[in-house]
Amino acid sequence: MSELVMEVRMASSPVQVFAAFETPFLLRRWYGAPPGCFRTGAEGDVGTGEPFQVNLIDAQGVPFVQRGRILDVVPAERLELEMSWEGGPLGGPEVTRAELRFHPDGGGTRFEVIQGPFSRPEAQEAHRAYWKASLERLSRVAAGEALPCFEEFWDESCGYAGRLGVAAYAVLAGMREAGAAPEALAQAEALLYTHLSRLPPETAELLGAVLHSRLTGGG
Repeated sequence: MSELVMEVRMASSPVQVFAAFETPFLLRRWYGAPPGCFRTGAEGDVGTGEPFQVNLIDAQGVPFVQRGRILDVVPAERLELEMSWEGGPLGGPEVTRAELRFHPDGGGTRFEVIQGPFSRPEAQEAHRAYWKASLERLSRVAAGEALPCFEEFWDESCGYAGRLGVAAYAVLAGMREAGAAPEALAQAEALLYTHLSRLPPETAELLGAVLHSRLTGGG
């Protein structure tokens, strides 16, 4: 058995960082998705002691879930939860406990993660990569950056997924980050979401295969 210990410094204060936990609009922008995967929603009650579930898809669009339960919360100081996975890159029956600590550090935060026990080193390292990606997003969200959110795309497109859906999301995210005018974004969203959902399954599968092949250097 082993334990994972990580520490990251964030420019935002503990109060600002904690706000990204307690505000659903912010939480879904950073929490839940391992590298290369996407969060599509959540269920349950995040109140102390109540079970919750985060719904995700992997890079191939295959669904999996994270199950958890908040064990203890001291706002802007400490949060403790237990978590497990069904499917996905971190999948397995193992239930671990993670304690997240918010330490004031000048005007910022020294954020600490302690999680375990892990029975396999592979699981420990997979969670290290998971927290590294998550905390990078958390730091940006806490600082006020408007990160693109796949879950919002999922909601707006009525659950349209697959390679074409991810490609559409990438286009819209790129336009947002490039500072496209709201009117241009609205037109692009309407065009993409309307026509993607109307594609016959065979056409969507074919176009998705072409897209995947080109992105992976196959043509």
